[in-house]
Amino acid sequence: MKKLILIVFFIFTFFIALPSRADIIPLSTKSIKYYGIGVLNMPQSYTVYQYPYKESKIIREVNFEQLKRSAIVNTIDMRKVSYVAYVPSNNVALLTVDLMPGNDWYCVFLDQRTGETGWVYNDDKSAFMTYRQLFYKYGKPYGIRIFNDLPEDEKVLYAAEDKNSQVLEKLTYPKFITFTVIRGNWLLAAVNDMTKQAKVGWFNWRNDDGTLNMFPNFKEQ
Repeated sequence: MKKLILIVFFIFTFFIALPSRADIIPLSTKSIKYYGIGVLNMPQSYTVYQYPYKESKIIREVNFEQLKRSAIVNTIDMRKVSYVAYVPSNNVALLTVDLMPGNDWYCVFLDQRTGETGWVYNDDKSAFMTYRQLFYKYGKPYGIRIFNDLPEDEKVLYAAEDKNSQVLEKLTYPKFITFTVIRGNWLLAAVNDMTKQAKVGWFNWRNDDGTLNMFPNFKEQ
């Protein structure tokens, strides 16, 4: 009888916890294939066009509220939208932007696997963020996480914004990272790892080719 109760409790807990699984945050370097020039936070519903004018062919219609109510991300609706980050509780639904020619039109990557693009209209001036702006907006209050497949020789804190500078720390298991300032591809970070001692130094958050080594959190961990 006790075993049956435990099984029922486990199943109940599992289904109660499902909505949290709707969150999508890139965890590895392979999570983002097409970085573009930054990210665009999309509204509750929007239309994707073939070209940057509303008379062109409609590629797809997206309803953010329908996705927000979905407990499991692996639905046919979610597969139609390749969000690089999707945190419905914080109204975050980020697409990577390839081009931003002006007039509130953006060419966005619709599929991180194939590089498929489409055009969206968004007149919210705060919706587009460079990666630097993204880190400041979300990484400042919520911290950032290093990609889990980052090579060990990249998990290093330096004395200055230069890989030829003195190595201050080689991070064994960085659990939580905060930063105070970003300079170019470097940020001044404070790291807590498995030793539970705060370590401070410069971390290479972005590579010269524009790819990232880490990504901000979007809510308290």
